[in-house]
Amino acid sequence: MRERDLGVWLSGALVATIDQDRRGPRLTYTPEAIRLHGLGTPLLSLSLPVRAERFTQGSVRPFLDGLLPEGEARRIIARDLKVDPDDTVELIALLGRECAGALIIQPLDDDRPPGMTTSTAEPLSDEELANLVANLRSAPLGVGGRVRVSLAGVQEKLVLTRMVDGGWGRPVDGTPSTHILKPEIAAYPNTVENEAFCMRIAKHLGLEVAEVETIEVAGRKLLVAERFDRLVGPDGTVERIHQEDFCQATGMRPVDKYEEDGGPSLSRIAAIVASVSIRGSLERLFQSVLLNVVCGNGDAHAKNYSVLHGRAGAVRLSPLYDVMCTLAFGDDRLAMYIDDVRRTDRVTTERLVNEGVRWGLTRRRCVELAATLLDGAPAAIQMARQETDGVPDPVLSAIERQLARLNAP
Repeated sequence: MRERDLGVWLSGALVATIDQDRRGPRLTYTPEAIRLHGLGTPLLSLSLPVRAERFTQGSVRPFLDGLLPEGEARRIIARDLKVDPDDTVELIALLGRECAGALIIQPLDDDRPPGMTTSTAEPLSDEELANLVANLRSAPLGVGGRVRVSLAGVQEKLVLTRMVDGGWGRPVDGTPSTHILKPEIAAYPNTVENEAFCMRIAKHLGLEVAEVETIEVAGRKLLVAERFDRLVGPDGTVERIHQEDFCQATGMRPVDKYEEDGGPSLSRIAAIVASVSIRGSLERLFQSVLLNVVCGNGDAHAKNYSVLHGRAGAVRLSPLYDVMCTLAFGDDRLAMYIDDVRRTDRVTTERLVNEGVRWGLTRRRCVELAATLLDGAPAAIQMARQETDGVPDPVLSAIERQLARLNAP
């Protein structure tokens, strides 16, 4: 294990430092962060509120691991960088200049991070883009050379910057990325069309959701998701928006993201949303859970729900992302249980309402929210189908069955 101290930057200010002892990473807020933001503010994470005392590895490592890729992607990147895959601090030191949210994590003695702009990306030719897509298994996220980026998850994905002229660029030297490109999952056919269709259903239902499109690169289909933790100006200037998922917010390791593995429950997430988020967030959470049930998405685990932190300290639910019909692949397990129902295709509207009431919503309001979404679903499905070429029949059939079950008296 190499020993080095890291600086954590947020909105152009050094707000914390990270060091480590034999037990793991430790985090200390800077005096300036304490003075400017005040004790108790969830500046970096709801699980790491501002305080004068140092946070130890039990709190810090889950948060940092939540910024890093998981599984085989983490092992491959660590191997290529000649780092122990279990060395969280060294991995984040190498990859933390461009990760989810607004944090920039880099060696403490490095220069102050530069201004954020897409103009510093390295333009890609069509051939270079095709090579990056073709080599995702051996070079996850497109990491290599001057590209050091980090993004959570196990699925193959490429992180790129869309430049002012509309072309794609590699996010070199800490350049902020703006889009995530996800190819079809080899073991599961038509995942690109599946996810695009489900995300568009959510959009047409009026839910806040990440913008998606589909493209083809060298004959390979990809889903392109616009990052909602980046605001890009007409001139290419970028503002990073701080974000954390609910594993990070609850201090849980990414490997524990499923409730059956001891991960957060919907009730625990709802309690956090009710206590810290802006008005209406609990209702948005209820709509999001219902939408995932309609779409037959059982993989809505704690890392697939997140919150955005505003500069003034306000916290709100992030837009929906990673919505896909897992029922179409024969997977009926629920990542987080709904009124103790553990199978996606056994959830009824009554059980959803019971879950919402457990969070603190009134039964009447839950019934109203459910009725509005279910009434609008057929039209939303039809519009999403018109916008999505090649919607797989198993996906459409599974969603229609889910809708029929939820509408049953």
